[in-house]
This record gives sequence, structure tokens and C-alpha cells, in this order.
Amino acid sequence: MNVAEHNHIQHHLPPERFGAIRDVVPISVGLSGAGVYSVTTETGDYVLRILPPHEFDIWLRQLAVLRLTSEHGIAPSLEHVDEAGRATISTRIAGPPFGAALSDPVARGRAIGSLVQQIARLHRLSIDGYDRLHPAEVALALWRAQSARSGFPRWAMSFGEALERCAGLVANDPRWVLSHNDLNPGNVLWDGTRVWLVDWTASGMTHPYYDLATITMFLQISDAGALALLAEQEGTTPTAEQGETFRALRRVAAILSGLMILKLTSDDALHAPEHIADAPTLGECYAKMRSGALDLQSEAGRCMFGLALLRSASS
Repeated sequence: MNVAEHNHIQHHLPPERFGAIRDVVPISVGLSGAGVYSVTTETGDYVLRILPPHEFDIWLRQLAVLRLTSEHGIAPSLEHVDEAGRATISTRIAGPPFGAALSDPVARGRAIGSLVQQIARLHRLSIDGYDRLHPAEVALALWRAQSARSGFPRWAMSFGEALERCAGLVANDPRWVLSHNDLNPGNVLWDGTRVWLVDWTASGMTHPYYDLATITMFLQISDAGALALLAEQEGTTPTAEQGETFRALRRVAAILSGLMILKLTSDDALHAPEHIADAPTLGECYAKMRSGALDLQSEAGRCMFGLALLRSASS
């Protein structure tokens, strides 16, 4: 792509550090609103991420976590920070998409094993002065707002009770760890050997089960399989009560993720089927994404995927 088309990003990459820019390609992933670019310069291949100007508090939190996780090999190497421009430049990870690794019988076990190891490593890090985030409480507040919309699915009206129940379960567990909090497959990179985690916008101190609950929900791993991964992450077999908390957090992750996506859909585009059996499934959405028939940058695509996530929370 013509570098001149993206000359607005050049001031984020000091020429004395990176040399001349040879190529710039926008990366259309995620729904955070950040500008993300793949940049090739004389010194290598990088990813430039620019946060919107109104998200300065998010930027400061993200930067602190990004520096820490980069130092510990959890996030890609952080090469440069433009604090005034709220931009970071990290090493670009080359390799097949994480989803492709999961489809490869040879690579799948190694990729998932590396992911669990990285989550466990992240949770062992410490950071001072970080706010505690309560996914169930965030989801409950969002559910109350979204469920009042005319196009909201009637079959999801009972989710408020489930979220209140999970909030109670987590309240009885005093553990808090540094967490990613948005561990969907798009935020996991695979270099053919190991996993890297990206996009730390939502990071914070959260229950230690939430990251794994989120990614296993997105990957549609069975409860039994997910609990086995939890035992690997924690280094011990979860008790019945801990298993109940984990399953509840998987449901919270599905509800919160679905609500966050539907929040980005206009009232005109939000149309839910009357019966849950007529709602799209995650499997159907993934198949349409692979074929190009579903685009999360479109309102129709966001509506479909948001409803599929909510449907998965009912199973």
C-alpha cells in the first residue's frame, strides 16, 4: 500500500529509530476503535496501535500493562512509545492465525497449551494501584441498559438473574490477579511455536478464572475440557465449588461479550428472532467469517455475532 496514503502515522515512528517506512497496511481487527497498522520499515516489521484521543485513562492503564507483559514475554516486544500521541509500536509476530493452529491436529494441543501457560504467567505478575474489575457487575449494568431496547431478544431477559448469581459466587472468592479481560481469539497470536497476547485495553485485576473462561467459551471447548485446562492453569484440580464458579464465569463472558457487540449495533439493525432456536450459533458465525459472508465491521455482522454469543450463554 502507498505509504503516502498514511503519512499521518509517520510522526509516531522516529526515523532515527526505525529508518524509512516502506509499507503500511491497516489491520481491520477488533471493535475497540483503535487505529492499528502493520508497518514495515528499514529496521523490521512492526504493529502500530493508536488509541482514540478521548481514551487517555485507558491509554495510561494499557501502557502500564503492556510494558509489564512485554518485559515478561507475554505480549510482543514493545519497541517504542509515543506518549503524546497515545501510540505504541511493537514487534509484529509472524505466523499462521491462531484459528488456523486450532484447526491443525498437530499444532492444536501445543497452541492451547502455550495459551494456558501464558495466562498462568500473566496471573503471576503484580502491578500496584490497579482497579478491580467485576465482569458480572459490568455485564449486569450493560444488560439492564440493552434489555430495554425494542429489538433485544426476549429469550435473554432472564440473564440478569444469572449475572447476579455469578456476582455472588465471585464475591466469596478473595483472589484477584492481573487479567487480560478480552481474551477472544483475535487477541491471541501464534508464531508456530508459542502464543502471544495483544490488545490490553480492557486489562485489570479480575478473578483468576475469567481469562480462561472467556477464551474457552469463544473456542467452544466443552465444560469438561475447559475444566481440565483450568486444572493445568491453577496447578490443581478445581473443587466442585470452584468448578461452579468457572462455569458461571464462562456464561458471564458470553453474555458480556454479546452485549458489548450489540451495544455497537443501532436500534434499526438490532433484530432478534422470537425463539432462541432461530438465533445464529457461534459455529455458524465462524463458518460465515471464514467464507467472508460475515463482517464484524458491519452492523448486520455485529448483530448476528452478538446474538450468537447470547445464545451460547443459554446452553
